[in-house]
Amino acid sequence: MLAGAPLDPGRDEARTWLQEELAQPGYAVRESWVRRLLDWLGDRLPDPDLPGQLPAWASWAALAMVVLAVLAVLAFAARDRWRSRRLAPGGGEVGVFGDGARLPAAAYRDRARAALRTGDHDTALLDGYRAVAASADERTLLDAAPGRTAHEVAVALAAIFPSSAVALSGTADRFDAVRYGDHRATAEQARDALALDEQLLATRPDLDVVGR
Repeated sequence: MLAGAPLDPGRDEARTWLQEELAQPGYAVRESWVRRLLDWLGDRLPDPDLPGQLPAWASWAALAMVVLAVLAVLAFAARDRWRSRRLAPGGGEVGVFGDGARLPAAAYRDRARAALRTGDHDTALLDGYRAVAASADERTLLDAAPGRTAHEVAVALAAIFPSSAVALSGTADRFDAVRYGDHRATAEQARDALALDEQLLATRPDLDVVGR
């Protein structure tokens, strides 16, 4: 091609040139994981330019699945943003035990059981999980437990009680939802928190996991 000659590429050729240009390191950008997921889902939708590729109902079903997947992604992202705002430093009482003096695990356990008997499921769940954290502190399984958030307690204990990791994570989420998110605990959730405390008391921690 002569230098300075006008360029008049076809559509496919122009697209190829653009892709080659944007592939250079200078144009590299970090896409968000949400955008990458949307692109991944979009690539798997039926091609509208290929009639007869799939029946109409299948195209609608694929679209519905994409919408549901996107909504699920947004819901998890919103939950993470909510947790970050609520548990940010200076954002209020972020520790499991709050601003007051920490009680022994047995005291939290008794308060939780008493609250459960009277139908105060919120208090039963909160004090039930506080019993979990206080008990782990008393067993020297956590360092500086009084300053830990519910989520931090769950992460630390999941490493040494791997069989209870799911229960720990779920109870920590419900603790945050009740304490910071104006949610109400159910009787079953309150009983689950107390059951988790009893389960961890009866379980030998796997200290080899954390290199102790």
